[in-house]
Amino acid sequence: MHTQQAIHSARQLFPRGLQQPQGSLRFGADALLLAAYAARHVEGMNGAGRNRLVAAELGCGCGAALLGLALRCPGITGLGLERELPLVQAAAANAQLLGLADRLHFAQADLAASTFLSALPGTLVGKAASLDLVLANPPYGVEGRPSTSQMRERALRGTQDKQDRKDVLHVFCRAAATLLRHQGHFFCIYDALALPQLCGALDAAGFGLRGVLPVRTHASKPALRVLVLARKNTAHQTALEAPLTLHTRQTTAGKGCSCAPRWSAQALRFCSWLG
Repeated sequence: MHTQQAIHSARQLFPRGLQQPQGSLRFGADALLLAAYAARHVEGMNGAGRNRLVAAELGCGCGAALLGLALRCPGITGLGLERELPLVQAAAANAQLLGLADRLHFAQADLAASTFLSALPGTLVGKAASLDLVLANPPYGVEGRPSTSQMRERALRGTQDKQDRKDVLHVFCRAAATLLRHQGHFFCIYDALALPQLCGALDAAGFGLRGVLPVRTHASKPALRVLVLARKNTAHQTALEAPLTLHTRQTTAGKGCSCAPRWSAQALRFCSWLG
């Protein structure tokens, strides 16, 4: 049982201090940006985000995105679904650490299985097709040297089979559609180069694309990620936002030597957890 002082300290430190199992893919800026993007829309829907909304995160890992959303929006309750049991256990421990165990639960589930809904505690999230919002940071499926950790490899690419990787997006989008109520909100972060594939998966699952926020590392670079908002059972009506630039570069006075990039003021306004 954590004391109020310990909970306050953990919240002040967030996202530092979260438990992450050995061999798992460490959460990074993508999860935090996803949480901030969803929180901005939740706050826009109901002021300070205090009205009760029920959320889920698909493939939640150690829970960073869902935890961040719940910290920023006190009206959020919800469920994190993750197929790796060590990550489910870590996410539950992190919710305890942050004093969120009464609002957030975590369960083991394989989204590709037709029975994945059986993992949902009915008392928390109600029935299928009833949730207000769903978050996801699906595996990007990028090529690269295989990880020695199977848990990390599955998080990076979804599956060892290259052909099956193409279906991962459809699995996530179908799961989101199953959970969401009519016109519910789906928030996703994905590889910018694969935006056409994401759009295809969203369309196939009955989502209308409503917002796209490109994310680039520097102002001179193309987008590396896209934050996407889609709504169930709606038409495509896409608002393309101005890019979010994550980093600025400092120059050493008199030498013209570039230093390591730092977070831009724009990025820190958008997601204060990056600092």
